[in-house]
Amino acid sequence: MKLVRAALALVVATVLLALPTLASAQAAAVSGTLTYRDRVALPANAVVTVQIAQIQSGGPNLVVAEQRFTTNGAQPPFRYSLTYDPARIDPNRQYTVQSNISVGGQVRFTTNSIYRVITGGAPTQNVNLVLVAVGRLPNTSGGALPLVVAGTALVAAFGVFAVRRLGLARS
Repeated sequence: MKLVRAALALVVATVLLALPTLASAQAAAVSGTLTYRDRVALPANAVVTVQIAQIQSGGPNLVVAEQRFTTNGAQPPFRYSLTYDPARIDPNRQYTVQSNISVGGQVRFTTNSIYRVITGGAPTQNVNLVLVAVGRLPNTSGGALPLVVAGTALVAAFGVFAVRRLGLARS
């Protein structure tokens, strides 16, 4: 009986020692940095999202893995390491890493290029993303009065021009 218990304990110990190795064999990662060229500081509540996605023709990319983190006042460049499950990767498909930075739920910066990763000889390390600013409408709060004054002045100037032009045409 003691021999059976010892053998069982040995088997359990071997399995427990092998689990970290099995887990690391099943996980892989894409890593690099992300930044943007604009000279704008991010607020402390900015959220960075990095995704690995399968490129789909004619539709949105299929997200395979995602990482999100709050900047907490840090400024770019930001380092990322995005873990993915190799079992979800089809070697015949193409994959990209994409990212955005949002503030208050609104995307401020995003990738506008395809950064191929994982398959077809594409890299998984040192994949450095450059994000671009997302076009925003100008802030009009508090700017209505100057616009009304400028519009009124423009209409008045056009009226003076029209009156003078008509007066010259009659002479």
